[in-house]
Amino acid sequence: MIERTFDGTGEAFGRCFGAGLRHVEAESLEDAALSFRTAVAIRPDHPVAWFVLGLVLRSLGRLDGAAVALRAAFRLQPDDADTLFQWAALLIERRLAGEAVAPLLRLVALRPGYPDAAFSLGNALMAVDEPERAETAYRLAVLLEPGAAAANNNLGAAILSLCRPEEAAVSYRRAVRLDPASAEHHKNLGVSLLTAGNFAEGAPEYEWRSRQAVWQWNRDCPGTPLWDGGPLDGKTILVHFEQGFGDTVQFIRYMAVLKAMGARTVFECQPPLKRLLASVPGIDALVARGEPVPEADCHLPLMSLPHRCRTTVATIPGGVPYLRADPHRAAFWRQRIADAGERDAFRVGIQWRAAGADRSIPLDRFARLSHLSGVRLYSLQKADGPGWWERPDEGLGIVSLPGRDGKGEDEGFVDTAAIIEGLDLIVACDSVVAHIAGAMGRPVFLALPWLGDWRWMRLPDRTPWYPATRLFRMTRRNDWDGVMARIAAQIARRPAGVS
Repeated sequence: MIERTFDGTGEAFGRCFGAGLRHVEAESLEDAALSFRTAVAIRPDHPVAWFVLGLVLRSLGRLDGAAVALRAAFRLQPDDADTLFQWAALLIERRLAGEAVAPLLRLVALRPGYPDAAFSLGNALMAVDEPERAETAYRLAVLLEPGAAAANNNLGAAILSLCRPEEAAVSYRRAVRLDPASAEHHKNLGVSLLTAGNFAEGAPEYEWRSRQAVWQWNRDCPGTPLWDGGPLDGKTILVHFEQGFGDTVQFIRYMAVLKAMGARTVFECQPPLKRLLASVPGIDALVARGEPVPEADCHLPLMSLPHRCRTTVATIPGGVPYLRADPHRAAFWRQRIADAGERDAFRVGIQWRAAGADRSIPLDRFARLSHLSGVRLYSLQKADGPGWWERPDEGLGIVSLPGRDGKGEDEGFVDTAAIIEGLDLIVACDSVVAHIAGAMGRPVFLALPWLGDWRWMRLPDRTPWYPATRLFRMTRRNDWDGVMARIAAQIARRPAGVS
């Protein structure tokens, strides 16, 4: 009786499993999923049935169900290479890279000659911010499959994350040679070269960013050619913003360069920046995105100007200050600043949150600045809503300035610039506030993460972009405490007589 039950169960399982395979071959994945679900209900101890069900559900986009199935397959057959690989891949897809590391390490140990395992391990380790271990994994992947462009590209990413841009460029060059049509590989090579200060080679490679689907800043200018760097005398050029507010503030200085070449210049900016940029030299017509744009003979995205103008580190355009605060708003905020704190204090404006989490500084790290004698901190962190700044916990000793004067309109960054004008120093993360203060020629202590953006290169503490800005880089990864300690020490050493 027991044997006949087992035989019947086996036949039913075989019919369901076979039907599932036929449905997969016919690309009927819904039917395949139903057949494999029935199969695992009959034989819940069958690892292959769970495994194939997991693959089918993942293909259908049902990641939770796929996780249940692949976890069951993994539990039943923990040393099966295919199961380990697919289980880890699903974990990475579900943004659980930390959980994927262990099965991938097991897979690499079981199959040391499997390049995809080493590559996936590197990806998981990068996702959990362990570039040192990721570099080792990627090097194994490249050793096993030297002709894999993606492995060479990702090895470059790990090396760049460890602040070795020249060495990263070697891997990126290899990726470009292996896959010369890849915009990602070219752009990454450009970033590494620019980070190393090699503008001559890096800027042309960085141009490949425009071919990446993730870059949504491309502007459609039908019938208007891209400027190729040729003569502009008597021509109208349209330059349009790309990327973030800080990029616009930093690179808009090139409009004066184009003007000096004899061009009539039109700049299209983000709407919140229009009032702030109204007085920037070299702009004949300033329009915000969505407003009518004058006809032009050629156009160019803003951050292509360093390439087209053949910029090197030695020829970065100066002209600082090229942003100025509105004098009436500056007077208004100077009085508010005085009313909000001690009149003889050393006034430090702080801004701690950037668009990228890696560039943002935990607010509590500013506590050591608030404890300095004679120093008063003022929040420059924009909050939701026009004309308002975030109000940190009063226990941190940070002054939150009142809202503007009640008019209610969106001030853009006009009041931000006016407040900066009334402060003695700005301490900020890599953000639009730091760029505005730098472009105004105001003293800035710029706190940079372990891997700063390419524009700051690897210069130790100064930047040719903003003469009055000092760079304070992490000397160890994730060490904001060390950065703020050095900033606090520098403020404490300010000249005698400065409050």
